[in-house]
Amino acid sequence: MGLVLFYYAAVGSELAFRQDFGWAPTLVSAPLQVSYAFAYGVAAALGVWESGRLRRGAIWGLAPARSRYLIAAQALAPVVVLAWLMLILPVAIALVQGGALPTPTSVGPLLLGMLLCPAHATIGFAVGLRVPAVVGAPVLAVVVWLVVATSRATSERWRRHTLGQYQVRLEFGETATLTSLVAQALPTVGIAVAIGALWLPLRHLAVRLVIGAAVAVSCAVAAVESTRDWETTPPLNAAQAPMRCEGTMPRVCLPEATVGDLAAVHADVTAAIDDLVALGVSERPEVVTDSLPDGRGVRPSTPETWRLALTNGERQDNVRFRVVDEAVRFPCSSPDPAIALAAMMWVTERTGTADTHEEFLAGDPYLETSERQSARTAVDTVLAMTEEEQLTWYLQALRESCEADA
Repeated sequence: MGLVLFYYAAVGSELAFRQDFGWAPTLVSAPLQVSYAFAYGVAAALGVWESGRLRRGAIWGLAPARSRYLIAAQALAPVVVLAWLMLILPVAIALVQGGALPTPTSVGPLLLGMLLCPAHATIGFAVGLRVPAVVGAPVLAVVVWLVVATSRATSERWRRHTLGQYQVRLEFGETATLTSLVAQALPTVGIAVAIGALWLPLRHLAVRLVIGAAVAVSCAVAAVESTRDWETTPPLNAAQAPMRCEGTMPRVCLPEATVGDLAAVHADVTAAIDDLVALGVSERPEVVTDSLPDGRGVRPSTPETWRLALTNGERQDNVRFRVVDEAVRFPCSSPDPAIALAAMMWVTERTGTADTHEEFLAGDPYLETSERQSARTAVDTVLAMTEEEQLTWYLQALRESCEADA
C-alpha cells in the first residue's frame, strides 16, 4: 500500500490532474497506470504464499469435508482484498481531489484490475502447490510486475493490449470500450480458468488437461486476434461528455463540466459568424460545438457543424478569433504560407480580430518578421479596394495558395 501511495503521489496524481475538468474516466484511469503491476504482483506472490502455507499444513491430505475450490477461495480472499485496495485507494483519492463521482462509464479500467487480481492470485496459488513459497513468492512477484509494467513500453501490439494493464490515460470526453477491456482480461483470465479446470471432478487427468489447455489457448488467441489491427492506442469511445447548448443558427454547445458564461460565448460566436457571412467568406453553420470532448481524436468540421476549441477560447477570451480561424478553409492540406498568412490577416482585419491574430503570430518562433511585414503590406493594399474587389482577392488567394500543392 505504501508503494502504491508513493507512486500515486509521484506520478499518478500528475497524470490525473493535467486537466482540471473533473472528468471521472480520467481520474479513474490515470492512477491505475502506476497501480496495476504492483497489485497483480502482490496478488500472485501472496497467492503462492497462501498455497504454500496450506501445503505445509498438509491440508490436501485430510478427508475432503470442503470443496477444493472453497478452500482456495477462503485462503485467497484476504489476498484479493489487499490487491483490490491497492487499485481502489489511489482512484478514490483522485476522485475526491477532483471533486467527481464515479460513473458507470468511468469504472471500466478499475473493474478490469479487480477482475485480474483474483486471476493472478489463482495463478500464484497453483505455483505454490509445486514450488516452495520462499522461492516462488518473490520470483513470481518480480516476474508479474515486469511483464505487466513493461507492456506499455513496447511497440508489440499484442503485449500492449492483452497483458492486463489498461495503458491509456483517458482524455476528456473519452471512455474505455468494452472490446479494449475484454482484450486486456482474456489471456490472464483464461490461464486462471484453465488452472481451475484441473480440479474438475473428472476421472481422467488427460481430459482435464485438454479442457484447461483449450480454454487458455482460445482466450489468448481471441485476445491477440482482436488487437491485430489496433494502433498503440486501443479503440476508444469519444465525445461522451454531456453538453449544454444555447441558441439556434448557430446552436452553440459546450461541455457541462467546462461551461462558464454560455450566453456570452453564444454572443461572441454569433457576432463572428455574422461578420463572416456579411463578408461572403462563409455560410452560416447550424451548430458550433466544442472539440474538447473529442479527446485525442480529430473530428473534422462540416459546413453544418463547426468543431473548435470553445472552452479554451472562453478561458483565453478569444472565442471570436477561433471562430474566424475555423471559417478560413483552404482547398488543400498544405497551402502556401505567405498567401495563407495574407488571407488570414485580411479576414481578421475585417472581423475585428486582428489584435488576437497578432498575438498568435508573435508567439510563432518560425515566422520571420519580414514575412509578417510583407503580408501586412499586401493586406493594406487590399483594404483600399472596394468590397467586391476585396472578396474577389480573398477567393483568388485561397485558390492560389494551393496551386503549388495540387
